[in-house]
Amino acid sequence: MKAASSLRRLVLFPYQLFVLVVFFALLLLCSLGILFASLFDASGDRAHRCLTYWARVNLALAGLRVQIEGLQRLEPRGTYIFMPNHASFLDILLALACIPYNFRMITKEEMFRIPFIGWILKRSHQIPMNRTHPRKGLKSLRQASHLVGEGVSIVVFPEGTRTSNGGINEFKATLFMLPIRSGVPVVPVLIEGTFSALKRGSILLNPVPLKLTFHTPIPAGAFKEGERWLYAKQVREVLVSGVRENSNLEAR
Repeated sequence: MKAASSLRRLVLFPYQLFVLVVFFALLLLCSLGILFASLFDASGDRAHRCLTYWARVNLALAGLRVQIEGLQRLEPRGTYIFMPNHASFLDILLALACIPYNFRMITKEEMFRIPFIGWILKRSHQIPMNRTHPRKGLKSLRQASHLVGEGVSIVVFPEGTRTSNGGINEFKATLFMLPIRSGVPVVPVLIEGTFSALKRGSILLNPVPLKLTFHTPIPAGAFKEGERWLYAKQVREVLVSGVRENSNLEAR
């Protein structure tokens, strides 16, 4: 069994190197599209669409099959704060490719300092989050709240960083000030398979099936700012329950 797995990885290695090269080549083309789009659209909407096309093509070239469920629970023209679990870099690609709404992503500020990547994030109006200075973090939430008021949805990974064991970490309660203050509901989004598909610190893909499930939106009206940890707990429990339910189905 172990020998067969090692042989499979060896056979796939050249293709995975090809996928990696194409990933950056497409990123270069995407940046040119973003530059052109941003010249004619100050809102960043067109630039963001370039990122979604880039993500979809990369997932297709990598041979990653994605099953999407639960979109019928959402209003097609609604505005939401999407909160997925975070287990792999692939989660970002899945969010960009599979969330069919105009949105901006809140991501760690360090990403904006990476040459080229940071430029793309700025041009597409993604939102940097400072995780060490609370005041700067609140500034990011105010920026996100302004976008929500204009009908732009937000995607944020409430764990704050990728899980190290495939489980779902505790959520950052401060992030829940955004839905409470804006009155926009949170959509728990369960991403499955990415932890096995691309482990943290690895560049080699394991082409396993991926699944993205949109759960019923949880309204913000029932929570006050001082109860944001309760909101975080409820959203996390939806995702944990989803993992548990799927595990029971697979065991049957």
